[in-house]
This record gives sequence, C-alpha cells and structure tokens, in this order.
Amino acid sequence: MPLFETIPIDTDQVRQLARDHWNVELGECLKASQNHTFLATKKDTTERFVVRVTPDPDNKRTDCVELEVTLLEYLYENQLPVCRAVQSSITSSRFIRNDSLIICLFTYATGDPIVFTDWIWMTNREMVVGLGHWFARLHKLTRRFIEEQPVLAGHARHWTTLHSGVLAGVEVDERDKKIASDPNYFGIIHGDVNPSNYFWDSTLNMPSMFDWDQLQQSWFLYDLSAPIWCTIMLERAGSPIDRTAVPQANSELFTKWLLEGYESDEEGTIVDREALHRMVIIRRELYSRFCRQAVLELSPEHPMAEFCQFMTDFLNKDKSL
Repeated sequence: MPLFETIPIDTDQVRQLARDHWNVELGECLKASQNHTFLATKKDTTERFVVRVTPDPDNKRTDCVELEVTLLEYLYENQLPVCRAVQSSITSSRFIRNDSLIICLFTYATGDPIVFTDWIWMTNREMVVGLGHWFARLHKLTRRFIEEQPVLAGHARHWTTLHSGVLAGVEVDERDKKIASDPNYFGIIHGDVNPSNYFWDSTLNMPSMFDWDQLQQSWFLYDLSAPIWCTIMLERAGSPIDRTAVPQANSELFTKWLLEGYESDEEGTIVDREALHRMVIIRRELYSRFCRQAVLELSPEHPMAEFCQFMTDFLNKDKSL
C-alpha cells in the first residue's frame, strides 16, 4: 500500500452525517491523506471540534478505532489532557461507520497552539518538563488500561506494522527484544508526539494531546524518542521549513528536561539512557525508510515531497547516531 494513499470521500455526505449525529457544521479541511480531517463548529456557539474521516474499504480499522476512542475516554476520565471522542446522539457510540467510512468527532485541544518555528516547545524548560510529566502519566494509565481491558488493548497495532510496515525487519537489540513482553517497558503508546500534535495548556503545565491515529504497541521509551529525534534533526540538519540553522536546538538539554519530568512520578521511574538511545536510533530508521520510500512515490507537487527529500538528503549524510 502506498504511504500516502488518499481515498476520496464525499464531503457533502460527511457534512450531513456530522449534522445528524453530532449537530455540528463541517468547516475547512485541515488535512487530506489517509485520514480526512475537518474543523467543525456548533451553530450559535464558539465551541470547536475536529471531524476525522477514515476511509476503510477493507474493514481493517474498526477494532483500532474502537480501542482509540475507548482509551481516550479512559485517559480523559483520569485527568490526562487529551481530545476525547464525542458520542453520537443517534447511536451513543464514539464513532460511526457509514459504508466504508469511519467518522469520529473529537473535542478541540485546550490551551494554545504550538508555533513550531518559535522553538519554545524545546527551549522552555517548563514546557519540556511538562511534556515529560504527560508521558509518565500516559504510560502509567495505559499499563492500567491493558490490565483492565486486555482484549480491547490487544487491537493496538504492533509498531512494525504502521506506515505499510516500513520498519518490518529493522534491527532490534537483544536487550530490547527481551523486555518486549514485559508490561513495565512495553505497552500502548501514542507513537507520534511532536509539536504539531499538541497544544500547550499553561493552566495545567502539560500539553493537550491529539492525533492518536498512530497509537501502537511498542516500548514506552520509543514514545519519548519522537520529540527527542525532532530536536536532534533540528540541531543537525536545520529547519525543514527554510533550511536555516537552528542554534536553539540542544538535544542533550531537551532530553535532560524531558526525563526530569518523566522520572518525577511517584513510582520513582528511572530511565535507562542506553535503551532510550537505542529507541532514538529506531526512530531515525523510521524517518530514513519512510522518507526514502516517499521520495520514490510522491510527485514534486505533493505537500510532503519537499520535507521527505530534505530528510533523505540529511540522513544520507548524517551517520552520527
């Protein structure tokens, strides 16, 4: 399957379904790729929502989406800042299936959007420590969720199967293979925590997280590797936006602050730094394989083509990890 396969949808049909099930009006399309994502509002209010439409002609995603919306409700009930799915007024389900489409309505994130090129998401100690706190609470709650709902939790996709299986066969250290059956180290993670997938809620000193469609079974430290790798990339390659250097990027300091937040939980968690480094290497390999394949697939006009070429060029030269 192509990495960026986009299946067209009938927007008017989705608009009517959103009205019928949630009494919201469909707004602008934010993104159209494997999922189609729209802003939505309720009439005569300022309340905002996000509608996500997942084309699923082969009926392979229903179990994953059921897990996602159930887990989000569980996290929300346990005071973790997330964007939960809203129940349909017709079916009371947190997602609907209409022919080949799976449709969810999510609450809008609290707090303020992250401006990627302001860099404060990685230079403000309070924000980085808060992200570490958020990760620690997430992993504690998903461990508990797996204990309470093991059958449903089993629907989470394995980390090697995402993105058309680009990481299948990747080299994994024997030490990490051994703990892949230990629920203290391996479980359900967000999988794609980066500044484009959360707002910063200063009233909570934590992010409000969205975009959970890469929810997966993996090592908890692999979750932390996502924002760390983003900082490493900026530090070594510069900005993918305008190709300028980013002297503010300091991956060592960012990692120190992130782990300060992660290790400050009441359970006394201590992160194995060498294991975390190995997870960053796997994250690097994800970007390497994904972007190389994407460059072969995408037309130059595709919105992701330039970024994928930038990453491929960088990774072809950078051998530092």
